[in-house]
Amino acid sequence: MEETVPSDTITPPEDLTPDEKRSLLFNVSCSLEIPMEDFDKNWWPLVSNIWTQWNSHTQVNGNVRKVFACRFTKHRVSSTRSKENIPNEKRRVTKIRPSKICNAKIRVWWLVSLKIVKVERYNNFSEHTHSLLKSDRLKRSQATRTLVEKEAVKNYSPPAITSAIKEYASKLGLGASVSELKRKEVANIKYKVRGPMEAHLTCNSGLRSDISESVSFLIEKGYQVENYCVFHQSAKTTKGFVFAYPKQLEKLQRHGWLTLIDSTHKMNKYDWRLFTLYVRDTYGSWDVGAHFFVSNEDCDTVSEALKIIRSKCRQWSPRYFLLDQSGIEAKGIKKAFPGISAGEQQCDVILCVVHVMRTWMTKIYDKKTRDIMNAAMHKRTKVGCEKLVQDAINGCAISAIRNYIQQNYAKNTQQWALWARQHSPLLLQVTSTNPLESYHNELKRLTSFSHGLIGAAHNIINVDCKKRSESEVTAFDFRTKKISAYGVDNDIIEKIHKFPFPLQRLLVEEARAVMSRIEKGREIIIEFVQTKEQKEAENRRLSVVELTEKIRDKYWNVEEMGNAEKTEAFISIIYESYDIQDNTNSYTLLLQTPFATFLSKFQKKTAKKKLKKVQQVQQQILVKDDNLFIVFSSQSSENVFSGTKGSTSQLSSTILSKPKIKSDNPSLIKNNLL
Repeated sequence: MEETVPSDTITPPEDLTPDEKRSLLFNVSCSLEIPMEDFDKNWWPLVSNIWTQWNSHTQVNGNVRKVFACRFTKHRVSSTRSKENIPNEKRRVTKIRPSKICNAKIRVWWLVSLKIVKVERYNNFSEHTHSLLKSDRLKRSQATRTLVEKEAVKNYSPPAITSAIKEYASKLGLGASVSELKRKEVANIKYKVRGPMEAHLTCNSGLRSDISESVSFLIEKGYQVENYCVFHQSAKTTKGFVFAYPKQLEKLQRHGWLTLIDSTHKMNKYDWRLFTLYVRDTYGSWDVGAHFFVSNEDCDTVSEALKIIRSKCRQWSPRYFLLDQSGIEAKGIKKAFPGISAGEQQCDVILCVVHVMRTWMTKIYDKKTRDIMNAAMHKRTKVGCEKLVQDAINGCAISAIRNYIQQNYAKNTQQWALWARQHSPLLLQVTSTNPLESYHNELKRLTSFSHGLIGAAHNIINVDCKKRSESEVTAFDFRTKKISAYGVDNDIIEKIHKFPFPLQRLLVEEARAVMSRIEKGREIIIEFVQTKEQKEAENRRLSVVELTEKIRDKYWNVEEMGNAEKTEAFISIIYESYDIQDNTNSYTLLLQTPFATFLSKFQKKTAKKKLKKVQQVQQQILVKDDNLFIVFSSQSSENVFSGTKGSTSQLSSTILSKPKIKSDNPSLIKNNLL
């Protein structure tokens, strides 16, 4: 018998949002008449997760009638049978959804001749007993899946795809439909979409074939590649291959004074580790120096790879390697770069501050002790650092922590403490391996542990090319790019443009801060007017500061050698270079060494303590050629100390030849001295 079509229908307006369309098809209170093409394309994909087909019938004239039931109907009860001889803890965790929660049904007519679709409630069945949100949690609509598939083709990470879908769906009026979208669901959809597209990255023909294909592909892209094997005493063989782009080797040679090294895993299905050397150029950009894959991470394998890189880049002479707390990497570096014992530049290993502090969070769980160790790390002097470490050991009541600090951090402060990096601004700026870890994280977002070595090679080449492009852009912008700023005078901007681009941004921020302060009425005009005597005193002070800096640099050169005996000898020489005799109303200084040494130790605490006894001290430092004259005047007397760069005899004769002047007129003293 031919089915009849109900005549009481309404046509929804065309300007409905997707969420409004979903609401109409969720609770069908009256018959709806919708154009067939619009229904199949824009209506039904929105509710495909709500309704499931119950039955279907095709009429003679081509019309189709289908009955859909709510997915929560589930007329069959799930089985709860238990498997024999299987403990409960070993059974797979499954979820059982109860049946017959909702009995809602609708009937849909596809009228071919009229090219319309009519939707009505089926036989006056009841409405839904649940909300639309619960249907979205049970299954995703086809419209949502289509959006995810379009984004998955772009090969973003699942979290990035999820956030992008939610933002885009909200603009389309589908915010309620994707509000419960999970990252795991997005990852599953992406795997189905990207699987066939990434077949060339898996290489299912075996490890040997995978290595051969990877090496050939890298050579084709212009990389220098070399395979190697390391034979161990335990009859175990470690394999690996080194690869680097020529421009990367040039950067490693020029900027490899400080080199970052780190490894990462889960880059391929063979669990081969990827090691990367990372350097920073003169424009502040980070770039790759070289890579190498190894089948097993040990010091001999790392050392052999570094030797191969060194043979390809003969002018590379690293002074420091910055790494995490990896003993394998540290031993490998010592083998590849033996230092002074082999007649070459010393190469030291320094540790990442971030990794050290993370380790302390778990190992040194006593907060008071950990705070002392943190203070020791940031101490500027070796003596102060070692004292704080000893205080942490003595003040800790937990023997396990005391032993841990004594064994691992008491005798190697030059590796993890910042006092050993005070001589280099670069070492103080780069204290962690975070730039290299960011590079590895970017690789992992593109690479799956199911890929082969060839897949990892594809992604490494793409990211390396991106890094090189960014470095070239930064180098080009450093001198040529000019900043534009709102709220800063054109005259100021023109002067700011004379500086490199990174400094332009800093100067613009300062200029804006000043303009903001002026707008708020906080303008402060300070006019500095110096007399002739003040200018001369300032010039003399700057001369002494410059000489002090030279002595400090000399001290750090001795300290950097790492020889404790030489350091102590140097300090003792400085202590012996001056002798301050304390009289009642006068102070006499006898110089025995060149005046630069005197000037360095003159600022020591011992000298300062004695000089504090002088009341109302006025200091004048007069420098002419290589002669130094220092005048201290107290309430009752003035003393003149003079010195010159030369031998002890010259100093003695100079001191004896200069008469002691006792006068309250500084100009008279100056004239007599000069």
